[in-house]
Amino acid sequence: MSLLLFGIIAGECSSRVDADLRLIQFEGLAALVKVTHTELSRESTAVMEYGDQIMRIHQQTTLIPVRYGSLLADEQEVIKHLKDHASHYHALLAKLVDCEEFGIRIMLMDNDNTAVAAQTSGQAYLLARKNVYSVPEWATQQETLINHTLAGLYREHQTALSVFNGQRSYLLSYLVPRATLMQFKMDYANLAASMGTHVTLSGPWPPYNFAE
Repeated sequence: MSLLLFGIIAGECSSRVDADLRLIQFEGLAALVKVTHTELSRESTAVMEYGDQIMRIHQQTTLIPVRYGSLLADEQEVIKHLKDHASHYHALLAKLVDCEEFGIRIMLMDNDNTAVAAQTSGQAYLLARKNVYSVPEWATQQETLINHTLAGLYREHQTALSVFNGQRSYLLSYLVPRATLMQFKMDYANLAASMGTHVTLSGPWPPYNFAE
């Protein structure tokens, strides 16, 4: 037997979660876990079901979500985890309260000419590899425009280079209070018309990227 961790909530909110989850509390925190007697499934259906349950909890209360796959041996290990990270979790709950996460993804044009560069010179090869792991200036300019347009409507903003559907992208993540959610979406929609189809909005989601 082991315990699959779904996330952390404030202890006083513990009556507002799914009935099939077990609550383990410590110093004003509650860990949401589910008992599992088998090896953790890596099938897409299991991951999607986990994500759906995270979403339901997030819609009921402030949640520090955990990505699929975090297993703890028993209740004592969960309590130790809460004890070791108590101050961090309390601070995170205060930051995430009543917030949603939105993602704005800028698809990057393929500038990985590594194969060609490798046939010319070592310097060209290294430059091509550097370009793969850098953000083009035009994308940072769009980021600046987006941030300016949405200023005052989000609490925090993070960026990351990633691969999406086999193509490089620049992901802008925003922690948005529910009170400004509609204005955030409206202001983005007004801006998006001039930015082209390579920029897309997704969300709202549980705040995975702000729960580190």
